Amino acid sequence: MQPYVASNYATQEAPLHAQVQSLLSETAVNPPDFRVSTIIVPDSNCLLGGEAAAKVYAAIKDGEFQTVIVISPSPEHIKDFRRIAICSLDNYSSPLGSVEIDERVREELCDEDDDIFIDDTGHFHHTGMDVQLPFLQAVLRDFAVVPLVMGSESLDFCKELGNAVGEIMFNRSTLVVACADIQRANEAGMERLRRGLENLDVNDLTVLMNQESDVLVRGKGAVLTAVMAARHRRANAVRVDALSGPTDTDPGFAGVLIGRR
Repeated sequence: MQPYVASNYATQEAPLHAQVQSLLSETAVNPPDFRVSTIIVPDSNCLLGGEAAAKVYAAIKDGEFQTVIVISPSPEHIKDFRRIAICSLDNYSSPLGSVEIDERVREELCDEDDDIFIDDTGHFHHTGMDVQLPFLQAVLRDFAVVPLVMGSESLDFCKELGNAVGEIMFNRSTLVVACADIQRANEAGMERLRRGLENLDVNDLTVLMNQESDVLVRGKGAVLTAVMAARHRRANAVRVDALSGPTDTDPGFAGVLIGRR
């Protein structure tokens, strides 16, 4: 009998811990030469995205972040809803344990913009925070989280949330995590996506991802918001650790570190 090979992250503590630790241990640790404030990682529960995620998370191991803001798109089976939702829990759990929700930051974000609400719509699925938390628990210590789901990826929402998160990041040790998968892309689109990310070119990334002819990104709002917030914090350094296009059966993935020298 052939051994069972998992294609998704496990839902129980021991196998999930083994999966995450295996991915991290197989990744050469390459610390960036700048202070990281923002990362872009795969949103998928598929283990194929684990290599790209592990490269990024290994690079920030033992980083000192008080708060981690995770921005993700609404799950595909939930229709767009015209708000940005922060879950109502006091603690967010994975099979590896619980992490406190940063209540102060949650309230500040809600005060920053009228479209940000405490709302559980779009949360608690096998994407977004549920994919990222085990990696965060493996590489960081003593942090709180703020899980955000974008119920719309309109440019107005990206600008609003980007400004709000950027304001929150000042004078606070904060990591912003953007969750995204590349669903469709051609060679020209992938190259343009790389250039846009490396240059933190919000305008070109906005045009590229909203045209959707060369690149279709699930989580484009999270990416644009994170880049806007990073620029708001005067980011001037980018390292693309992973960028792969989709296949006929699987999405493509990005692993990006953004910060300031």
